[in-house]
Amino acid sequence: MHKIHCVAALAGSLAAGLVFAASAFAEALSSEAPACVAGDGYQPVCGIAPPEDLELSPDGRYLFMSITPGLAGQQVSRLRIMDLQSQQVSDLDVAIEPAAGWGDGQCAAPTQAPGAHGIHFSRRADGRHQLLVVNHSGREAVEFLELKATNKGWAATWRGCVEQKGAGRFNDVAATPEGGFVATAMFESQSMAPPLPLEQLLDGRDTGYLMSWAPGRPLAKIEGSEAPFPNGVQVSADGRHAWFAAWTAGEIRQFDLQEKRTLAHIPVGYMVDNLSWGAGGRLLGAGIDDAGAFQRCFASHVEHCSVGFKVSAVDTQSGAHRVLFAVDEGVLAGASVAVEAGGALYVGSYTGDRLLRMQFSPANE
Repeated sequence: MHKIHCVAALAGSLAAGLVFAASAFAEALSSEAPACVAGDGYQPVCGIAPPEDLELSPDGRYLFMSITPGLAGQQVSRLRIMDLQSQQVSDLDVAIEPAAGWGDGQCAAPTQAPGAHGIHFSRRADGRHQLLVVNHSGREAVEFLELKATNKGWAATWRGCVEQKGAGRFNDVAATPEGGFVATAMFESQSMAPPLPLEQLLDGRDTGYLMSWAPGRPLAKIEGSEAPFPNGVQVSADGRHAWFAAWTAGEIRQFDLQEKRTLAHIPVGYMVDNLSWGAGGRLLGAGIDDAGAFQRCFASHVEHCSVGFKVSAVDTQSGAHRVLFAVDEGVLAGASVAVEAGGALYVGSYTGDRLLRMQFSPANE
């Protein structure tokens, strides 16, 4: 067994999908980080690199974090972990120990530390803890990690993978009950460079689709799932439905994985990014509220982009949607995910240097 460590370095690698592409172009313009001070109902946790996606550990004490390069390309994409009590953040090193039954048996172990875009935690049928990781570093793949509790927190071991041989660029992933996954492909390209001008990617046209993989079945596009920049995704507990964000359409969509058709389009009024399950089976979304601001910051590589954001919840039984928070610009550079943990709501970002801990009571909201 060997272990791959993350190395701190500048990385050249739109929410986060375009963030990975941004650092491959011009040099960044300088931007100043907002003051790291508490505000009305929120407390920033700063200096941690942009945590684009978040997953709560099964003991409720830690957040697993996927780090993106940021709009200025100043970070290396990697996995990190935060102790919720101390708010201490550290890199999550990944040991390499392949095992049968984790992904495609023909997929080779990575030769470099996996990057991290969308991530998803689940409990496998045998009770073991699994973290799926969308990886753009060195290859386009979904990496299968096993997580184990230790006396110092959690340890990660690479067990297998499913590599993307086609042109679809992954954004997010969610495990399915039979041991497979559903992933969003945000667009098709031979690299992380977008295939269309930014203005066209943001105009609401269909650019991507859902993909699925399961043991004994190859990775494949799910017909009928085309959508405008598919982003975050979750799967219902019974595996029947995928809920995913159509980022540039400002919608959350419900897709029937058996009938291969969209059942619901739920307008949310902002560019909803990643999704998470909240209390009572609600679906939580978070994202920026101004495509124009994103376009300007992306073009100029402004790390601390001044843009507002929203966090909202969808009742997946009725389809009712409610905005929980609407936050003005200057607080968080590029909100991308909201996760409930310990009576609070943690909001991550695809650029900048922080996340927010927001006061939140599901029973009273």
